[in-house]
Amino acid sequence: MIKIVGTGHILKRSVRDVERFVKEEKPDIIALELDTKRFEALEKRGWRLDFSEEDINFRALLREMVGGGSLPVLLERFLALIQRDLGRKFGVHPGSEMVAAIQSARTSGGRIALIDRDIDITLNHILSVPIKEKIKLFTRSGRDLGLVGNLLGTNIDGILREENIEKIMTELKKSLPALYSALVDERDRYMAYMLLGLQEKHPREDIMAIVGAGHEKGIKRYLNKTDFADMKKLTELRPVSKIHLILLLFTIIFTYILMKLEFIRIRK
Repeated sequence: MIKIVGTGHILKRSVRDVERFVKEEKPDIIALELDTKRFEALEKRGWRLDFSEEDINFRALLREMVGGGSLPVLLERFLALIQRDLGRKFGVHPGSEMVAAIQSARTSGGRIALIDRDIDITLNHILSVPIKEKIKLFTRSGRDLGLVGNLLGTNIDGILREENIEKIMTELKKSLPALYSALVDERDRYMAYMLLGLQEKHPREDIMAIVGAGHEKGIKRYLNKTDFADMKKLTELRPVSKIHLILLLFTIIFTYILMKLEFIRIRK
């Protein structure tokens, strides 16, 4: 049996929920929305997630960019900066629920399975999004952050309400279909494929998948379908021009600035 648990990557409630679910249900296999690289990065830190240990900051990244740093690396670090600052804002380090699942699995005797697609492939597919969609993303950044901010209000846990998740996903899919495909739908397919593979290998064992709330509905849908995952297309590296990379990088920087301004607005 496969059970999907949707979480918020920066929510305290999600950490508690994961610990409780694993403790109470004691699944044989805990499948995580992690790839090998992200798992090894957490392992290297001894499973400790501490904001004070972070060496990444906005000014340093800008200096690195001006100094000719690697654009793909900068893109990944700016995305990490956004997620880290969101976590700092709401008091939970990104990935805390994954660490909680790993530690709970070890306590309960469950085994860990990594089911997410390689992060470099996901970034590559994001970069290959058509340039017109990148421009649209840039022009929509403020409105999209406003949408999320209004949904959250002062209650970050509100993001996990099904109607809020549905509203955000529907808006993203409608406005930025290629980005939605690379960031959400392709990974839904990949993770569903991995889960079905686990179930086939271990038909008598209970599997609990810990994934972001935005993936929960899609994964469940694909688990009930056949021939939904062309793994060659899902894992291929696509050609990306430098102009696409630069445009997306500036969009991410602009989004980060707007996010900080949105924090100020919500606080007021």
